[in-house]
Amino acid sequence: MRVVVWLAVCMAVTGTLAHAEDDMAAMISQYRREHGLSAVKTDPQLTAIAERQAQAMAATGIMDHSVAGSFHSRIAGARTGAAAENIAVGSKTWAETFRMWQKSPGHNANLLQSEADSVGVAVVRNEQTRWKTYWAMVIADKSPKKKGRKVTADAAAGGGNGGAGISENPLTALKNTVCKYLC
Repeated sequence: MRVVVWLAVCMAVTGTLAHAEDDMAAMISQYRREHGLSAVKTDPQLTAIAERQAQAMAATGIMDHSVAGSFHSRIAGARTGAAAENIAVGSKTWAETFRMWQKSPGHNANLLQSEADSVGVAVVRNEQTRWKTYWAMVIADKSPKKKGRKVTADAAAGGGNGGAGISENPLTALKNTVCKYLC
């Protein structure tokens, strides 16, 4: 009987998290439509990449794009076109996090990436760390029709281009440098 109850609780929590992520994608989509762009849908592969990043930051207590490996290496298997990552720490709610990203030019540019059609968002808490709450969002173009692949990250720290033909938004590069030392 306990196993059945535990399984029901786990399924309810999983369902709630999936619903929350769909709500996050809906907020991003509404914001994008307000700026003349297409909506995004939740993507399980991008969500897994965001979860890995948020978990790594929470485990180490460090806000850094490369704590779970370079963004390029983490996104490589997802077969995306243009892709970007936003991270945040300390904000308690999705609405607060989303507002912070909208107000930050580099983060906002990622939210408004014109080619994007898919998103994954994750939040992890660790009460034993300074920041307590760790957010990660990966937004990308996953449409199969594009040939050229472009990956941009909200932080270049540890990622580098490695000669792989990866292009990065100049505003993002500037923000990455500033955020690396001040965020």
